[in-house]
Amino acid sequence: METNQPPVVQAQVVQATVVGQPVAAGPYAGSPQYGTPQYGSPQYGGQYGGAPQYYAGQPSADQQGAQSGWMMYGLGWFLCCCFGPIGPIFWFAVACMHFCKPEEQRKMLPQERQVACTSLWTAIIALVLEVVLIIVLVAFVFTAASTTNGYYYSYSSYSSSFR
Repeated sequence: METNQPPVVQAQVVQATVVGQPVAAGPYAGSPQYGTPQYGSPQYGGQYGGAPQYYAGQPSADQQGAQSGWMMYGLGWFLCCCFGPIGPIFWFAVACMHFCKPEEQRKMLPQERQVACTSLWTAIIALVLEVVLIIVLVAFVFTAASTTNGYYYSYSSYSSSFR
């Protein structure tokens, strides 16, 4: 006797063994056009890829250097306005802090470089103006001294009639 039952299909259980990193799909996942796989590379932000993460609470070395440079630059302006030629010392210090670093390290600090160049040019211009001001003051003093023809006027030599 025949029955109208469908044939029984036995399912096979297959265990997959995962070795290595997860496989990703898309144009950036190891195609010859883009070279090595970018997903999972620590260079691109961790195990599953993505851009490097910068956290709001942790500024980069470039941002820290730029912030301290701008603070010293502002302090230099304050000291220059209040105490005269002390400001350029701070401006040269900001420039020296950046330009004394190795070239490879300086290339990775564009924000700090901007502060250093601004400080350096401000210090140079301020020193040139100070030298010009000193020359003008010295010339003024010598001009004023030569117009008196060497006479010294003393107000104590005049006698008063109210004695």
